[in-house]
Amino acid sequence: MTPILLSFLALVILTCGSGLAMLFTRNILHAALAMFMCMLGLAGLYVIAYADVMAVSHLMIYVGGVLILILFGIMLTTQQSRETNGKNHLWVEQRSFIWSAAVGLSIFIALIYVFSGMDWQLHVVGNDQSKLRDVGVALLTKYAFPFELVGVYLLIALVGATYIAKRND
Repeated sequence: MTPILLSFLALVILTCGSGLAMLFTRNILHAALAMFMCMLGLAGLYVIAYADVMAVSHLMIYVGGVLILILFGIMLTTQQSRETNGKNHLWVEQRSFIWSAAVGLSIFIALIYVFSGMDWQLHVVGNDQSKLRDVGVALLTKYAFPFELVGVYLLIALVGATYIAKRND
């Protein structure tokens, strides 16, 4: 198996597993974390497909912007119920160090195995020219004002959602 195929399979497992975890979890913060992992896996799949503009755009827009907006919205608008008595139900007590150490060690050994068998010579596949530079220059010159305006609108939406949620307090 080639390293590209191994990384593709790992990203597919990460993306599909995170999507299923997001689907079946009842905790909204865990769903947001699973969505983050799913979006990160999709960006990795874009990198493998040599779609660097899509990968960076995906990371900037979805992982960097929308997901952070969702997390801040969850944290700022969550109301405590009277039944919880102020307890935090997101805390998970670590009962055993063995499982986390075993998973970490197995991932470490798998990475050593994969990286030790790789051929570290540069192989250029397809077109070597990246359009990412052109997109960056366009965002900082021609589209700088709309890019900043969208950021301000997202900030206004976040402040407005916080105000509406905290208005009764």
